[in-house]
Amino acid sequence: MSSRVSCAWNNADGLETPISATMNAPGMALRLGGVVVGIILSEMVSSGSAQTSALQPATTRAASADRVSGRPEYSRLWHQAAWDYGWAGGDRFSWLDAGVDARIRYELRENDYRTPTLVSDDALFTRTLVYVGVREVIDPVRFAVEFQDSQRAITDRAVAPTDINSTDLLQAHVDLHFEDAIAGQPITAQFGRMTFDAVDRRLIARNRFRNAINSFDGFRLRLGAEKGPWEVDAFALRPVLRDTDGFDRSSNNSLLFGVTGYWRRGSPGIQVEPFWLLTDRTPGPGVSLSQNQHTFGIHGFGQWDDSRWDYDLSLAGQLGLRGKDSVTAWAVHGEVGYTWEIPWKPRLGLWVNAASGDREPGDGTTQSFDPLYGASFAFYGYTGYFIWNNLINPSLRLSIQPMGRIRAELIYRTIWLESSRDAWLRGGRQNPSGQGGDFVGQEIDMRISYRFFRWLEAEAVYALFLPGDFVANTGPAPVSSFTYLQLTLRF
Repeated sequence: MSSRVSCAWNNADGLETPISATMNAPGMALRLGGVVVGIILSEMVSSGSAQTSALQPATTRAASADRVSGRPEYSRLWHQAAWDYGWAGGDRFSWLDAGVDARIRYELRENDYRTPTLVSDDALFTRTLVYVGVREVIDPVRFAVEFQDSQRAITDRAVAPTDINSTDLLQAHVDLHFEDAIAGQPITAQFGRMTFDAVDRRLIARNRFRNAINSFDGFRLRLGAEKGPWEVDAFALRPVLRDTDGFDRSSNNSLLFGVTGYWRRGSPGIQVEPFWLLTDRTPGPGVSLSQNQHTFGIHGFGQWDDSRWDYDLSLAGQLGLRGKDSVTAWAVHGEVGYTWEIPWKPRLGLWVNAASGDREPGDGTTQSFDPLYGASFAFYGYTGYFIWNNLINPSLRLSIQPMGRIRAELIYRTIWLESSRDAWLRGGRQNPSGQGGDFVGQEIDMRISYRFFRWLEAEAVYALFLPGDFVANTGPAPVSSFTYLQLTLRF
């Protein structure tokens, strides 16, 4: 038995699918939001500026989970860039924050399971980002703008807003920034269009692989610094709907509220990041069902034994309504890794991603986890076939750095359905009877990158998907592969 299924969520590094959900769980989730704030605010009094200058918190070693909360990672302070490149007079522009990111990527897919007919084709993608920010010179007022131009060529596939977004405004926000406002930490209020990562990027992410980037319109309040001992990030936003030809506009029928916290005083041994998110949607463009859904949980990571060992753990739950169905869903990521202290810096990591699927379709209750606006590409497979929904995904990763300019990794992944009755969403397969089995298959991912110069980097990826019993029992099951070659220029 084979059936196509459609969904409607908008994942950061994957295909845009229409997802709909609604849910109502008032008091408990609101109290959890208060806990998020309380955990962090309790540390404010004892965290002065002296400690901030001495603190250098570790970053997670989990693949692609490092958060970029403010300006994009390719942007640079102008006076620092002038110093690096030997430009004269750079100190006069210490208030300028700017950068350009231009990349070109050739992709080749064989038997693409994201398409009903298992299409095999190639495509050429280009993406250009330009960022300009002004800081300090007119404090407390700051502002930033970022433009995006994303194009696709060669392929005969239908136009997709995840691939194409012609010369549009990705960010445009005005900030009120107050340095040393609370216990030596800053406060920043942002108004306008913005894009950012939250927590470990599994639920809200600024896209890295995908050609068109998610953005939001609204308000964001940040207390604390990105590398400080604590930080609170609160926001009320409308997702921006990408228009391949016209100007992108924010959704009138979808809202995202959230509070996330970051406690770093325990670094490197432990860093804790609690969060609460509320998605409120009504039927309309990009949304097929109403949704009122609370997503809450915690992310923690750290290192021990002189940073040889590391771990990363995420726990998330969901309560609320999707259409007429009540929601009780969960998701988890658990990882442990070891890094050898030898020149190539090899690290071996073992992890499990898991997320609940619907146990009994049509019974008025759903356990299917919604990954919201999170990234998927590096987390669940380079083929792009999987997201944080209805899966059990043990994986093993070996990464090495033979030289400062070369990085490489090999990942072996296995994929099961958490519920054999629920769908494999990206593959569009489902057997509601549960008789199709639950083993989706195996994936082998290889990636290597080489930095020629500070401003030029090349990357190559090969991913091989070996289908399992569930795929064979629900339709055609050929071996599938994905290859890309990418060149990125940053200055």
